Amino acid sequence: MRKFHTSLMTRLVTVLVALGLLCGVAGATEGDMAQLPVVDPFLCLLCHASSEPSALNDDLNVFGDAFLAAGRVWNAELAAGDADEDGCLNGVELGDADADGLADGNVTSLQTNPGNGTDCGVNSVDSTTWTELKGLFNRK
Repeated sequence: MRKFHTSLMTRLVTVLVALGLLCGVAGATEGDMAQLPVVDPFLCLLCHASSEPSALNDDLNVFGDAFLAAGRVWNAELAAGDADEDGCLNGVELGDADADGLADGNVTSLQTNPGNGTDCGVNSVDSTTWTELKGLFNRK
């Protein structure tokens, strides 16, 4: 009887571990999102093709690939790029044009996503104007 109980427990643990792997989140962590100045409302969609990435579906979008290539660190080079080639710089789309790690002005929510090449349009501000506007608010 003890052998049966041990075997059953081993199978149960194996199944639970397998389910955990299948349902687990992708490789990103809250630490990765903390590297970016603003993530709302896109959250996982900033870097992933799916809003709910998992171990089975963790495909990155073009910004996710660029962020990974940058060592998962927000920096000036990444901010100056245009990963999704929509004409808006990553830093402008993430609300941190100067890549200082702080949201520009009072940006608390993103309007465009640096991983979506179709959402940068007439409501977006070009990087030069954005930098000038930010300078007005950051003067001491």
